[in-house]
Amino acid sequence: MRLVLLPGLNGSDRLFAPLRPCLDSLHIECCSIPEQGQQTYAALTEALLPKLGSSPYVLLGESFSGPLAYAIAQHQPPGLRGVILAASFLQRPHPLLALTPYLPLPRNLLRSGPLLRLFCVNGQASPELLELLRGEISQLPTALIRQRLLTLNQLQAPKQPLTLPVLHLHARQDRLITRKAAASVRQHCQDLRQIDIDGPHFLLQSQPQASAKAIRAFIKELIQQDSAVTEHG
Repeated sequence: MRLVLLPGLNGSDRLFAPLRPCLDSLHIECCSIPEQGQQTYAALTEALLPKLGSSPYVLLGESFSGPLAYAIAQHQPPGLRGVILAASFLQRPHPLLALTPYLPLPRNLLRSGPLLRLFCVNGQASPELLELLRGEISQLPTALIRQRLLTLNQLQAPKQPLTLPVLHLHARQDRLITRKAAASVRQHCQDLRQIDIDGPHFLLQSQPQASAKAIRAFIKELIQQDSAVTEHG
């Protein structure tokens, strides 16, 4: 079974580098988020659906891409067996996003080491991880960052619950997502497993082994379910 990764707001697979070695036994693919065109969840869902293929897979949405994974799952694409939401949410993650249209986004401030440590990794970061985060911020066009932040600000809770199996990797010390936003996952997923992990918002990067353990267990469960269905089919 494939594990398809949808990255966070950075949109590329580069921030999955700390996690990949912990999942080396799995078949991993990454769908980068298109930089061209509208950045709404509806537009991104339409763009990514044809790229997912039809062989069995689990879809992981990190942070920004959690609602995207949820929206894709609501289309019931062939092959999708389950969804993983990593440090994510299903409604606006923080009320301060309402200020996005009015505030400048100075690049030097966004990639500031002290701010990244405080809000993104809570001090749980090696120099290598901080440089990785800075590099991702540096290569993102400011207009694209603003578009995606506006998408987050406009995010509303889903109208339809998700019936597929869902794993929620919840970061206990997440400073970018309110408790209410994190709890929205439980409210809208009918078949939910939640794993609470001590760590910051960048959970897959700061706690890759604990995250990978939960991911492997979830995929193993889904494979066993598939086998049971086949045997009794």
